[in-house]
Order: sequence, then C-alpha cells, then structure tokens
Amino acid sequence: MKAMRASVKELLAHYQVRKTVKQKQRFIQWLKNHAIEHGYHIEEQLYKKGRGRNLIVGNPGEAQLLLTAHYDTPPHAIFPILTIIGNIPTYLFSQIFIFVPAIGTFWLLHYLLYYLFGNVIGLGEMIPFFWFEVPLLVFILLILWCFQMMLGFPNRKNANDNTSGVAVLLALLEELSPEQRAKVCFVFFDEEEKGLEGSKNFRKQYGKEIRHTSLFNFDCVAHGKHLMFIRKKEFQESKFDNLLAEVVSDKALLRDSRKNIYPSDQMLFKNSVGVTALHKLPLGKYYLSRLHSRFDSKFNSDNIEVLKGIMQGFIEKVSADDEKVAKGALQMDENSV
Repeated sequence: MKAMRASVKELLAHYQVRKTVKQKQRFIQWLKNHAIEHGYHIEEQLYKKGRGRNLIVGNPGEAQLLLTAHYDTPPHAIFPILTIIGNIPTYLFSQIFIFVPAIGTFWLLHYLLYYLFGNVIGLGEMIPFFWFEVPLLVFILLILWCFQMMLGFPNRKNANDNTSGVAVLLALLEELSPEQRAKVCFVFFDEEEKGLEGSKNFRKQYGKEIRHTSLFNFDCVAHGKHLMFIRKKEFQESKFDNLLAEVVSDKALLRDSRKNIYPSDQMLFKNSVGVTALHKLPLGKYYLSRLHSRFDSKFNSDNIEVLKGIMQGFIEKVSADDEKVAKGALQMDENSV
C-alpha cells in the first residue's frame, strides 16, 4: 500500500465531518488555503441565500473536462446503507432493503415493550395505515428514523462518502502540470445528500456553457477493490471514450449507465461518467456498503492514487489528441495554399 499523501491525512483527521454550515466553513477555509499553496483560486457559487456553496476551481465554460465530487456529508442513518449497482429493478430492490433492518428492529422493540408493560402505556393501540395495520410505536419510530436519515445529526465517519471523492480532486489539484490544469475545471458540489441540490444549481447557472463538456464525478471511491467508470450514452459516443479505455486498461471496469444505476451528481449531466469503488457479490453484482453509519471508516489510499493516475493519463491523452487535431488542421491549411 502506498503512503497516504499529507493533505488526505489532514482531511481525514480534521475535516471528515462537513454537514452543518459551520463544519463546511472550516473545511472551505482549509481547502482555499491549500489551493492557494498550489497556485489555484477557488470561487464560490452561492445559492439558498448563501447556505449552499459549490466550490469552483477553473473556468467551467472554457474547460474540456469537469472533475467533480460532493464535499457535504450525510446524517447518521443508524443502520448501514447497502446499495447494489445494477439495472433499475436491482437498484430499487437494494433501496427497499434499506428499510428492512429498521422495520424489524422497531417491530421487535414494540413487542418487547408490549410484553413488559402490556396496555399500561397504550402500546396495544393500532392505527389504520393504507391497506394494513401498523403498531403506533413502530409507525412513530419509522417516521423519526426517516427524518434522522435525511436531515438529522451528522454522521461522524465519512471516510468513503465522500471524503474519498474530495481526496481524488486534492491529489489531482496537487499534481497536474500547468498545461493539464488548463484542460480541466474542478467542482466541489454541496448538498448532494439533500437531493443533488448543489449540482442542480451548478447546472442551472452553467448548463449552456458545459452542455457538451465531459464530466467525471468521484463518489465513494476508497472502499472496494473494484473501481468502476459508469459512462452515459453521450460520453460513450464521444472521442473521449476510446481514450479512457486506453488509459483504464485492467485498472478499472467500464460500464454503461443504462445498465448500472449509480445515484450521484453525474446523473444530472448527459455527457458524464460516475466513478466509484465497489465490492462484488457471488452472483456478479457489485455493491456499496457501510454508508451513512459509524462503519464508514475504511479508506484505501491506493484507490485514490490509482484514480489520480488514470485521470492524469487521460488528460495527457486528451492533450495529445488536441495537438494531433491541430496539426492536421494546419497541414490542411498549408495544402490548400
């Protein structure tokens, strides 16, 4: 295993929780200072009266590539979230499965209390709910759990979701050459955990300028042996798809987004690639685990460096292809003269 770079160590040690406005402000100030040290300037795209803040390094309208990751972190969901990456039925099944441990635990708690106290505190009361009856306590606890999972107390461990994606952007910020920097724009999205709010506002402001710009989004890339690039149709039909395949080789998997649903910011952009790290099930399916819980502490720094190397090599190939096209155009002009 390669040694973890100093910036990633500091990120994990001091800025792993980025949910409240105050926590985000601490991280943003640290990131701005770090960017300045490496010759960058960070601009903020504010929305929701300043409560939402996307962080932009570079010019979205002039860049050939957008490299993105969300920096906000989720609430503590109490029960670890597992997501299977596959077609729509497979993905929906894994999302329904999220509720199974919660419902089971709440039902068990209800009947345990009912066994101990009976009707003394009204635990035997039932209420109608759609086409079946749900014990009142279970219903209340389930509502509270859903609220906590979406808007509640911050999760204290966010190594994979999405400190890892931020780490990839940090590594690239630190190592791209001046020529490579001119090709890209980095975007740190806010509020992905609240329904892709940051990327929605970014698209709203820059949508026309970046309509055909390829976007790579890094989300949950540090826990899983199988790196996967999930490409949308427009990217697959572009000249960049073959260049990516040349660089990736056997280092990662290339998949079609129509057959592999991956819920993150890249979903809002037609010419995009979602990048993640996954575990493999016996039947050949891939999945994410430990998310939104105290178990999200696994961080393989080798994944970060491999992805940094892939993207740096890809940017080099894009530059070489541009030079080839430019030389071809120059040769045609000379021949016409």
